Parts: sequence; C-alpha cells; structure tokens
Amino acid sequence: MANFNISSSQQQQLKDRGYVLLEQALPQALLLRWQSRAAELERRALEAQAQGRPLYHACVVQDPVGPRLMRYDDVFADAWDDSLALLACPAMLVVAQQLCGDGTVPLQLDILYKHQHPHPVINWHQGAQHPRSYPYLNIGIYLDPAPAGDGCLRYVPGTQHRLHDIQDLSAEHGWDIPGVAQQPAQPGDILVQDMMILHGSEPKRSPGCRRTIYVELRPMAGILESGRQSPEWAELRRQWMALVLERANPADVPPHWYELYPVGKVDEAELRARLVAQREAPIPAVWATFPVEHPNYPVPADLR
Repeated sequence: MANFNISSSQQQQLKDRGYVLLEQALPQALLLRWQSRAAELERRALEAQAQGRPLYHACVVQDPVGPRLMRYDDVFADAWDDSLALLACPAMLVVAQQLCGDGTVPLQLDILYKHQHPHPVINWHQGAQHPRSYPYLNIGIYLDPAPAGDGCLRYVPGTQHRLHDIQDLSAEHGWDIPGVAQQPAQPGDILVQDMMILHGSEPKRSPGCRRTIYVELRPMAGILESGRQSPEWAELRRQWMALVLERANPADVPPHWYELYPVGKVDEAELRARLVAQREAPIPAVWATFPVEHPNYPVPADLR
C-alpha cells in the first residue's frame, strides 16, 4: 500500500491489547470536510426535533440543559459522497486490508456526539458478541480532541477474547477496573478497536461537543457465520465496498480485491436506496444486567 502504513508492532498491539491508535491518519482535507458535515447534521437534527418531526437516524436526548444530539446513525444516508470518500481514504483501506482481511465490508457508519456533562455517560460494555473466527472491528475517526481526563475512551486491555462480568467489575471498581488505560486522541486520529474489548468513557468535563465517526468493519464470511443479519443485507455491503474501491486510488487497493467485489457492476443510486430501505439491526453490545451504583461511577462524585 503506497499511501499509508500500519507497522507490525501496531498490528500486534491490536491483537494483544485489543486496540491501537493511528495518529493523524485522516487526510486534512477530509477531516475538514467531515467536521463541516457533522456540524450540519447536528443543526439539521436539532431543527427537525424542535419542529416536531424528529429525524429517523438522529437520537436527540433531553439533557437538563436542553435538547442535544447524542448520535446520528446510518450517516451514509445523508452524507453519501462524504462516506464513500472516508471509506476510500488510504488509512481506512489499509485498516480493512491489514487488520480485517479479504472480503471486508462496512457494516455501520454513525457519528457519536459527546457533550459536556450533564449528558449520557457511556458505561462499561463490550461490543457485539460473536464467534471469534474472523476479525470484527470498530473504528473511531476523531473530529475533535479527546484529551486524557476529559471523558476519553477507557479500555481494559486484553479483555476482547471473552465476555466478562461487567456487573461485578463496575460495581466493585467503578471506572478503575484493574489494568484500565485511558486512550486520548486528536482530530484526524483513527482509533481501531476489537469489537469485544471492555470499554467505556466518563463524562466530558470541558465545554463543547466531541464528534467521532464510528465505522464497523467485518469480513463477509464473519457476517454469514454469525447469521445475525441476512445474506441479502451482507451482499448490499459487498456492493457498497465495490463503490468504495471505485473511488479509491488504485495504489491503495490490493489487486485481487477487484475480483472479490463487483467493481464496475453496481448501480450507485439503486444501492444507496436499498441500503437505506433494508436496514437490519446491528448485533447489540453487552452491558451490566442492572444499573450500577458506585461512589465514582458512572458519574464521578464531584459532578453529582
């Protein structure tokens, strides 16, 4: 791959720890493009909510300070060209090839908006439980700073291989589960995590909003093995990836991938409509069974 590289040590970190940060991996022009798009989507969602016609893809919550956008799901529906450009950028294609493998397709493309406290906290959880025969990655593309101590992601390294007792761990340790690590990030950074690693994030203390694009990647064979979505849904993702490859610089695409995907054979307008219409629920994350109360979890004592 000519335009981006993931070192062998970074690949090993993902295997061992369950996450790896790729610093300044997003091209500057694409970062600016998505910062503008995320702001536009936020304005659109809040205006629609105020007018009594909430958008299907937007989750607006009533915080004590007023309505705020928490997430915007299936963002490709309203940012199609930007989404293709993102998935086709060198770093995302290298992640797909080197960290996920042949047959990889995008499953979800959402934006998470994290506002200053009071705002919903992301409690400890593990992403979609699945057979671990194939990689299953969640990729966070940062549009805003996420400094340590300000609600950045917390990971418990090495927890990705099986389910853990989140109820007991969080009730006993709060945010300080043994071995926990904070992972700060800057705009343009890409944070790749194994879907099943135990993670969460404390309240954001500083003013303003932190926007992070989340892309799920998984090989087609893994989707079919799990059986949680239909083969038809998976095939639409394969066609989506074909359009991504058409947008990409050929230097960033493994030559044999042009044979794995129906490149040059997909009607773009038809596929876009079908992706929106044929929505199937993602595999749910695993959380604590009941609400957990702890002196510093989920909201630290000094913020209560």
